[in-house]
Amino acid sequence: MQATLKKLLEFSLLFSALLFCSCRSIVVRDYVDKSKNDGKLRIVQISDFHSNDFGKDESVLIEKVADAKPDVILLTGDIFDFEREGNLPVKNVAVLLEGISKIAPFYYVAGNHEYMAGHVDECSTLIEDFGGRVLKDTSVSIDFAAGFLIIGGLYDPYEDLTEAQRLADSKDNREAYLNRLKSVAEKSNKIKKDLENSGKNVLASILLAHRPEYLNEYSQYDFDLVFSGHAHGGQWRIPGILNGLYAPHQGLFPRYAGGRKAKNDTVFIISRGLSYQCPNFPRIFNNPELVIVDLN
Repeated sequence: MQATLKKLLEFSLLFSALLFCSCRSIVVRDYVDKSKNDGKLRIVQISDFHSNDFGKDESVLIEKVADAKPDVILLTGDIFDFEREGNLPVKNVAVLLEGISKIAPFYYVAGNHEYMAGHVDECSTLIEDFGGRVLKDTSVSIDFAAGFLIIGGLYDPYEDLTEAQRLADSKDNREAYLNRLKSVAEKSNKIKKDLENSGKNVLASILLAHRPEYLNEYSQYDFDLVFSGHAHGGQWRIPGILNGLYAPHQGLFPRYAGGRKAKNDTVFIISRGLSYQCPNFPRIFNNPELVIVDLN
């Protein structure tokens, strides 16, 4: 009897330790995607930070970003979360931005949580205060030694809703969102065409869009890579069996919980996000994730 209880206790402790680690420790997920060129470029994606704590002054997360030695950093929404107490919603983000601003240029699009408390404009201003580039339904090109990278940014569907609709988590205004998507794609294509007509080398055309559930719509346009987040990896996972249990705006057993997918010559990177404190619901076998993508 005592032996059985001892084994049960050991199993419980081991299982608890695994759950604790799967909730808190950051996994660095490294993807390699081929571009049409020989130049190498490293991208780091930070998504769904939700104003969380990762060591004193975000030292754990900042160190992992620095260790990756990125050429560019992409912030794909829900970086802020005003459900955190006191000054944490802004303080933690400011510390993170200060840290990554010393590592590489960074680009940002808003997710739904930046809209939740009516602070989307203040969030964008803080990004710019630390030298980041806000991509609100627009596209830009970046000149690297290996060639140009085109980045288009699409703000969350909450952009198209009233404050009351956002608080009620109303259905998306699909028509408005898809019209904005089309506009961003046209801007990116124009930049690409102008660069190629000038004999410039274009490494890849990228879209930053917080919501992954619009993957089919994104794939209709000429983007090489699309970076999304929002799904938090489906919160609970069973690796190899269940990719995710539940994701916002997808429901149970979400199709796009996290990982790498491809459709119509477009590669989709869906980050499992970093948040483990807010929302206050444990992640199981679903570590907070920092994404690296190497363009070869």
